Order: sequence, then structure tokens, then C-alpha cells
Amino acid sequence: MIPWSPVSFPRALPARLTEIRPGLLALAVVALAVALRLPLLSGGQMDYDEGVYWQSLRNMAAGHPLFSAVYSSQPPAFLELLLPAHILLGGSIEADRMGVVVLTLIGLVAVYRIGSTLATPWAGLLAATLMAADPLVFRQSVTLQADGPAVSLGLAGLAIALEARRRPGRGGWLLAAVAGAVLAVAVLTKILVVAAAPAVAVALAGQPRDAWRRTLVSWGMAALGGVVAILLLLLPFIGSLGLVWQQAVGFHLQARALEVGGLDPETLLHELPLAVVGLAGLAIAIRRAPLLAATAGAWMVIAAIFVAVQRPLWPHHLLILVPPLALWSGALALLPTPRPALVIGTVAIAGCLVAATYTRSLQSPTPLAAVAALRASTAPGDLVVTDDPFAAGLADRSTPPELVDTTRVRMNSGELTPAQAEEVTSRPRVRAVLLATDRLANLPGFQVWVTQHFPTARDLGEGQLLYLRLSGPG
Repeated sequence: MIPWSPVSFPRALPARLTEIRPGLLALAVVALAVALRLPLLSGGQMDYDEGVYWQSLRNMAAGHPLFSAVYSSQPPAFLELLLPAHILLGGSIEADRMGVVVLTLIGLVAVYRIGSTLATPWAGLLAATLMAADPLVFRQSVTLQADGPAVSLGLAGLAIALEARRRPGRGGWLLAAVAGAVLAVAVLTKILVVAAAPAVAVALAGQPRDAWRRTLVSWGMAALGGVVAILLLLLPFIGSLGLVWQQAVGFHLQARALEVGGLDPETLLHELPLAVVGLAGLAIAIRRAPLLAATAGAWMVIAAIFVAVQRPLWPHHLLILVPPLALWSGALALLPTPRPALVIGTVAIAGCLVAATYTRSLQSPTPLAAVAALRASTAPGDLVVTDDPFAAGLADRSTPPELVDTTRVRMNSGELTPAQAEEVTSRPRVRAVLLATDRLANLPGFQVWVTQHFPTARDLGEGQLLYLRLSGPG
């Protein structure tokens, strides 16, 4: 036992920490992550996509099929994974964000397991702590978008692949198939997570003895598991695969020509510390944990290529770079003295508090006037066409399934034409049109058409206009 004194405490602290099981500290990190995220679930809109996905889930819960009715620019797994929580927890934005939080926490546990397997439990703990405190990870863990869940599932697939590597024979091959299946679900949540595939391949590479045979069998089992998962996920859309391709893939190819998007300096500045620490950890990992360096490096290479070629590129796409940087950072725990890791871990925990405050500042104020007007002017079963789907959700109103997504990218790419918007808006159940941004107002001729068919107009202030049908259907 090391005696305590004010002088000896700084030297004794590292020794005392070694008496604590890192797994327990990892659970404490996860608990802190949950505690800091829960207050943000009921806050204002974090990103325009949140309203899009919230309305998508509302329409799916009402029985409208994905793609053939509910427009979706993402593969099917994201909304399918969140739909049960949406239905069971009442369909609120808090319920949907909670689903994102749960999936993100799976990623934190996976990072801890990956670092522990490829290096030491302390390396895994440091990597998980840094990832939990990363501002971009924090933001995407409480935002109703696909990036956070997809990256977390990719990390889960990698963790399972490493477990398969450790187990000989059929047990390892079965886990390899599971890893491939989880990776496939991740890719069908957000295609950018294909960056995790090379890392999974490295993880499944066999040991020196019978390496070639074990590697080929493991890769084959992972591919089989992935194919089975893809078939099961796409089976409900067997009659509309053309729509799945056009909306989830073709749309993005068309959008590459648009001059939109870009990275904001604020996001880059907030991610710079992790990049610096990650590169420092890489130098250590190359010497002390080469498999960690190689596995995370395989992920990083594809992720960097994706970021370089992706158009439009948005700040949340940078999330794909965070896992390899966090894993490399964990290698700092391999230094002869634990003090650098101790300092970084302490700073990371403080960083969780900073990230929570920063994320709160990004939430938009609740559009009280629009929400109140929609509740007063429409009935619960009425549909609302709007370019602020989040406000419609707060008012407990749904949009038509074809118009859940009224983003500028969809309209500017030609995926949503004025004729399509007018046809959907003319349906009897659509009782109101809320123009809260300049999105639908810039759809050629649409606002003029609305004034002719929804003649009762209300100015809600701040550029928001609410158009209502005359009494009676049609």
C-alpha cells in the first residue's frame, strides 16, 4: 500500500489507478456519456435532417412503406432500426434520439473492446474515453441522423471480427459470419461505413499457423454473413429495388454536381486535438501495437478517400475519421509511464462536459409560432406540406410520405420537381402548407400555386407563412 501525503499523491495516483479494473472505468465512462446526453434529447433541432427522419418514422409507423411511399435518401437499415423505439416510446423526438444514443453507446463499448484486444484494456479505455468526449461524436450521438448509428455498428462488426480471430475452429468462423452481417447492417445504415470493411478484413486475417486457410475461410464466412444480412434487409423491398437504388444511391450521384456543402472551420478546429493525439498515438502503436496501427490504418485509408471524393461533403461526414484516430490515441496508454494517458483521460472527461455544452448551443430555438399555428389550424389527422418538418413533428402533425424530404439538395438535383410537389399537395388530406425557410419558396412556381389553392394565408413572422385550404375537402 502506498502511503498518502500531499507530496506523494501525484506519484501514487498512477499506481492506485492500476488497482482499478479498466472495465469498471469503461462502464463509468459509458454512464457519464449517458448522463450528459439525456438532457439534450428534448432540445431543439440539431440539423435539418432530423425533421426529415422524424417525419419518415411517423409515416412508416402509420403504415406507409419505405421508398415506394416514404422517400428516403438513406439505405433502409437506419429507419428500420429506429422504428421499434419510435412506436414503443410514443413517436416523440426524444424517443427517436434515444434510439440513436443507444446505438452510439454500442460503439463506445466496441471501441473499448477493440483497443483491449489489439493492445491493452487501458488502451481501450483511453480510446473509448476520447471518443465519448469528441465534439463530433457527441453531436451525432444525440442527433437524429444515420452517421452515428452507422459508425457504431461498423465498430461493433470490427470488435466481433477480432473476437473471431481469437477463437479457433467453428466458433471463430461463426463469429466471422456475425461480424460480416453486422458490417452489412452498418453499410445499409449509411454507405460511408464501407470504410470499416478493410479493418474487418485485417482483423479476420489468421495467425501464422495455417494463416492462409484460416484467413480465407474467415473472409468467406464474413462475406456469407454479409450477403445474408443484405438479403434479409432488402427482402421487404424486393418489388421496389429500383426505387431503393435511385433514392439511396442514384440521388447522391446526381447531387455530386451541386455546389453545396462544405466543412465549417468550427468543426475542423474542434476535431484538431483528436487528430494531433491520434497521430502521436500512431507513432507509438507502430512500435508497440502494430496490429492496432494496421487495423485502424486500414479504416483510415478508406475513410480519408471517402472524405476526399464525397460531394456534397457535410461536417457530419467527418465522423468516419474519428474511430481510427481514437484507436490510435489509445496507444498512448502503452507508454512506460501511465501519466500521459492519465492526463489525456482526465482532459477527455472534462471534454465531455465541454462537448455537452457546445452541443446544447447548436440546438435551434423551438419555432413556437409555427407549432402553435399548426395545432390551432389543423386536426391531428391532417397532413402538412412544409420545408420545416421538425416544426410539423413538434405540432404532432405529419407530412405526406413523398414530401418528408424537402431539402435543397433533393430539389436542386431534380429529385423533387414542382409538378410532383403540386400533385402531392393537392391531395384532400393536405390541409396546410407551411413555408418556414426558403426551400419550397425557391421551387419554381410552387409558392404561386399554393396561394391559388390555399388562399387563407397567415404571416407568422420571421419569414414564415402558413397557407390553409378553404373549409371542406378538396
